[in-house]
Amino acid sequence: MTLPIILALVAVILLAWLVTAYSFLVPPKKGLPILMYHKVSDHHANGLTIPVEKLDEQFLYLRSCGYKTLFFGELTDMVKKGQRLPPKTVVITFDDAYQGFATHALPLLEKYNLKATVFIPVAHIGGTNLWDQGNDAIMSARELKEIKKVKLVEFGLHSFHHRNFKEMTLEDMRDDLSKCISTLDFHNLEFVRVFAYPYGGYPRKNKILLGEMKDLFREFNVDFALRIGNRINPLPFTDPYELKRIDIKGTDGFRTFKIKLRKGRMKLFS
Repeated sequence: MTLPIILALVAVILLAWLVTAYSFLVPPKKGLPILMYHKVSDHHANGLTIPVEKLDEQFLYLRSCGYKTLFFGELTDMVKKGQRLPPKTVVITFDDAYQGFATHALPLLEKYNLKATVFIPVAHIGGTNLWDQGNDAIMSARELKEIKKVKLVEFGLHSFHHRNFKEMTLEDMRDDLSKCISTLDFHNLEFVRVFAYPYGGYPRKNKILLGEMKDLFREFNVDFALRIGNRINPLPFTDPYELKRIDIKGTDGFRTFKIKLRKGRMKLFS
């Protein structure tokens, strides 16, 4: 085998690796990216926790590149009216309403004038993340009311007990939604009828239960429900109860963040 052939084979292998590992040459996807965050920390980083310095870098990028953030409340109105989304629209979400959101994320939202939706596991308001056997503090009703005054935050539903909807009966789901709504009403906390599936789980393989769950959402006037999926949502939405979110991990590098924002996922086959 001659040297030119060897070099050509190496080039082909390298290109194939770049395409599969880094979505190289894969064009950006058109549609709506919905970013998913969880905890924000001074410096700690793992799959669910992003350091505030890294979040600052990402928010600065969104602002400097001209991205426009939307509340789901605004998105609902635009969809109902058949309006087109502005170019470079993105939705920012934070799950679980950790106190670290108020301490670290909210000042950055104010700094860059970005909007975010916080999904509340309602039974754990003022408690901790017991579903993870953790001791991370969840904001109290008073703290939630305080951050709502900033006008850059809206609240959505993240179930009552943070149970996986994939493992629940229709009656369990009904009870869960009822408790979420009645508890938030009791605390006089304004919220949008948008539901983020805990763990991204829902009965996607049980077609009968899946259909019944979506009927239940319509009964409770739920506008959207969010899974994970790591994809850009094409417009118009094919199913408002299976919108996909992009998991932004605390261990992601800045290049990875930019690729996920534009393409939905880092690796071609992830």
